[in-house]
Amino acid sequence: MARGHGRVLTRIWDDPDFTALPGEIQRLYLFLISQPNLNHAGLLPLTLKRWSSKASGLSPAVVRSQLALLSAHRFVVVDEDTEELLVRSFVRNDGVWKQPQVMGAMVSGALEIASRPLRAALLAEVERIPLEELSDEPGRKGLSPLQEVSRHIAALRAAFREPDPKPPAAVFPEGVEEGVAEPLAEGVEAGSTRARGRFPLPLPHSPSLFVADVVDIRSARSERPDVEEACTLLADLIAANGTKRPNITKRWRDAARLMIDTDKVALPDVLGAIRWSQADEFWRSNVLSMPTLRKQYPKLRLRAQAQQRGQQPTSYQTYADRGVF
Repeated sequence: MARGHGRVLTRIWDDPDFTALPGEIQRLYLFLISQPNLNHAGLLPLTLKRWSSKASGLSPAVVRSQLALLSAHRFVVVDEDTEELLVRSFVRNDGVWKQPQVMGAMVSGALEIASRPLRAALLAEVERIPLEELSDEPGRKGLSPLQEVSRHIAALRAAFREPDPKPPAAVFPEGVEEGVAEPLAEGVEAGSTRARGRFPLPLPHSPSLFVADVVDIRSARSERPDVEEACTLLADLIAANGTKRPNITKRWRDAARLMIDTDKVALPDVLGAIRWSQADEFWRSNVLSMPTLRKQYPKLRLRAQAQQRGQQPTSYQTYADRGVF
């Protein structure tokens, strides 16, 4: 739904950085935060030509120079490569963090961000949220506002996790010679796997980290970080969309393991499918478990590819048509 107003805190006029800006630059900032397509994360598509049409004598070049000044003073973050703009302090100043349901919408809006600098800027702002001001009294759903908002923040951190530039070296289980079994990654943690996939674009399948007939898998949680990462991301994003966070069961882990090992879907594609399904208005209400994700993966992949080619245009900006995964 398009926004009907923009919220401006009166203390902005006591901000020496803001009052030092020329009047036309201040006007541009107020213009940006009152845009109807500004989402709850503070994200806007960079549409210089359209913005310049809102005032007589304004040109895209002038808007670009004004944005450069706003960016230099850290009121906005701009990425011309991905054609995105982030109103940096929007989540805090608009009071988004005070409302758990709106924070869920913020996470969904944040997942549309393609730019790494914008993602980093938003995460930095989220870290500045004064969580201590939220109530810790349980609400109707049994969770306090503090717990709900904290879960949304955790979901955002998980979704924006960056890949480790130096993958861990491969070692082999004791008594197994090289070339006989698939390698076991040494010191694997959730953050060390490639967290951001390129689904639906095909990627080479990475060998599974464990071989069932060589390694006794007694604890999926401790011994399959790839499975755990996929299950945790799906549960976190389901909760971020306003649904009760599901429990990660053996059935979930089995589905994720089979998807990676048997279906030969690389972990980056699994994670990409999770993010895409939970950002899509239709699929987020249909993919509510890992077994369902595995079953529907072929359809999700085809749908995302179709949107990427522009065959099925949608008003909801997905990862595919942003080129994020």
